[in-house]
Amino acid sequence: MDKGTFRKQQIAKLAAFAKSGEKKKEDAVLTRKALRLPQLREANDIGVTYSMASEVDTSNLIAQLWEAGKGVWLAKSNPDKSMDFVRYEPSTVLQKSKFGVMEVADRSAAVKNDLDLLIVPGLAFSASDHKRLGFGGGYYDRFLAKYRPQTISLVNSVMLYPEAVWGAEAFDYPVDCLLTVKAADQERDR
Repeated sequence: MDKGTFRKQQIAKLAAFAKSGEKKKEDAVLTRKALRLPQLREANDIGVTYSMASEVDTSNLIAQLWEAGKGVWLAKSNPDKSMDFVRYEPSTVLQKSKFGVMEVADRSAAVKNDLDLLIVPGLAFSASDHKRLGFGGGYYDRFLAKYRPQTISLVNSVMLYPEAVWGAEAFDYPVDCLLTVKAADQERDR
């Protein structure tokens, strides 16, 4: 199946799942698992996206990272289709981007792209090779081509597929660690 067709189907599937009580349960499990990860405990500067309703909720994870004294850096898209990670603190004002994603409003906020760990969002992930399907802008693939932080993804049951049935391509960067709800978590060799 081509990426565009699969992406539309997956967005609809995730939107329906977001309305279920099961999503909140799975999000809580994934947050707990993430907080126990050695990669996260050892990292000082962590990149993350402020999640949309259909994505795994990152709000509690972000709050726990702040409580642990971690540097939290929020994704911000640029007009040239690049992406930066901007300092995000409890008092930071956010605004909705043209993609509907909440981003740091202050254009002069500190930027840090040499992160210790990056929590990579996605619509779908393959268990076999850790490829991900994003929203189609290529922002994360371009970022990961330039910077090589350790990567993890929080993957609920509706996002995990045995294989990349959406036609993954060579420039699609795999994620190092997939945190899943029911299956054993999977790490790949870098």
